[in-house]
Amino acid sequence: MTRMLYYGGMTNTAFHPPYRRRFWMWMGTYVVVLFAGTALVGKPPRPDAAHLAAAIVPLVPLFFALNETFRAVRAMDELQRRINVEALLLSLLGTIAIVLGVGLMQFIAGIPLFGVFWLWLPICGLYAIGVFLGQRRYS
Repeated sequence: MTRMLYYGGMTNTAFHPPYRRRFWMWMGTYVVVLFAGTALVGKPPRPDAAHLAAAIVPLVPLFFALNETFRAVRAMDELQRRINVEALLLSLLGTIAIVLGVGLMQFIAGIPLFGVFWLWLPICGLYAIGVFLGQRRYS
């Protein structure tokens, strides 16, 4: 039934150049601001105004990049949106399971702590798996 409703010739507006171009423009700005901020402040990190500004200022272009992603998802057709929402759900639930599992191992088994920064790896990996499985399911 889905094959009759969605065929290969349909376009997905989320991957059209305006969304993609603006997303990568903001991500490029984020990277430049991030490297400039870390180069301008000295090491080690301290809780002074310069270090706090260097940590907060890169979030502005990141917010705009995330806004482009939000706009791209809103422009998707119903099937693509459903696939992406199911992939996000897999990513969210998988990340919760990983965080709870690692937290228990840290609390009970005493494994070393790790930074929250590294959580983007399982989040992105599980999202990619979810999109792949959703596209296979509905193709």
